[in-house]
Amino acid sequence: MFFRLHSLRPRLAVSFSFFACGFLFASWAARIPAFKDQLSLDEAQLGGILFMLPLGSILALPLAGWVVDRIGSRHVTAVSTFLYAVSLWSLSQATDAFGLALGLFVFGFVGDFLNISMNTQGLSVQQLGEGPILSGLHAQWSLGAFAGAFLAGWCWQRGLSTALHFQMVALLVSIPALAVGFWMVPDPAKEDSNRKVYARPDRALLLLGVICFCNTLAEGAMADWSSLYYREVLSPGVGTRTTGYVAFTVAMALGRFLGDGLMQRLGHRNTLILNGTLIAAGLALALAFPLPWVVIVGFALTGLGVSSVIPIAYGIAGGSKRMAPAAALAMVSAIGFTGFLVGPPMIGLLAHQVGLRHALWIVVALGCVIGISAKKGMAARQGLVH
Repeated sequence: MFFRLHSLRPRLAVSFSFFACGFLFASWAARIPAFKDQLSLDEAQLGGILFMLPLGSILALPLAGWVVDRIGSRHVTAVSTFLYAVSLWSLSQATDAFGLALGLFVFGFVGDFLNISMNTQGLSVQQLGEGPILSGLHAQWSLGAFAGAFLAGWCWQRGLSTALHFQMVALLVSIPALAVGFWMVPDPAKEDSNRKVYARPDRALLLLGVICFCNTLAEGAMADWSSLYYREVLSPGVGTRTTGYVAFTVAMALGRFLGDGLMQRLGHRNTLILNGTLIAAGLALALAFPLPWVVIVGFALTGLGVSSVIPIAYGIAGGSKRMAPAAALAMVSAIGFTGFLVGPPMIGLLAHQVGLRHALWIVVALGCVIGISAKKGMAARQGLVH
């Protein structure tokens, strides 16, 4: 994909924010087993604590949409990237379950400001180029997640503490975070004064939210539980294993790099069908055959599946004629992030009762929901996908 010269710097700037967001989140996700061991938590307790991150995210959504619409996405993106790095470092200072829960709430709250602002900025930059870029930007998030997971594995191997690891990551992100804000662009002037910041979502936005819900629950399950599954099912007694999560993030990045072109060729509807099929088939493979190489392949297929669902939904929501782009993104995210909200405690409680391997079959079912919904033409009837 080619871009005009005047869109290169803004594209690089917003790409950094997407990369940093994934880098910071994966740094936390890969260290979850360490927090579980350090605080002597069982699966149910850990699930309850993990609940605080998406709770902070979803409570931030209405405010984030309003702030981005009023202040502008470039300013909010730069500041929230910096604060997201600081909030990651603060997690390493937690000495008990309450401190970790509070830190995760702040981490999720700030992270959602970054999510809404950088996606809105991505839509603004997209108008300067020659075609869709949102999936490619989300690929930068995945690259950041891969880098974060890889660095976490390196730190594990060398026995570096969580505090030192998170301090290093925070410094790498926070220093350039504010500087790249000068390369970002103002949001386009509002052409339609009837578009509102607060409005009741229509059926189209609700449907997009439901599709996002299925996808975020699947993605959140992989982020929160894949390392534990790999350790406890495949390598019991070993400290941790990030191999499966790395395979997931690499495949997700690849899928997002290919996503913009794939959507132009197949259309949004067929791409969603493919995504749902890969999620269901990939994780079913990993759960049915708990062999190291099979699990890695299954996690990779799952990563390909979740790759472009969110970019599709956000791209369509940002074009809403009824709501401002930031508000529409916040509305869809509010529904979608419910998957992150209910996923960790639900899977944690089920894992405590029936085992993690059986609990993760929920993700297979959600992949089927995404694929079947698109195949039945639910989204097409709302004029959302073609």
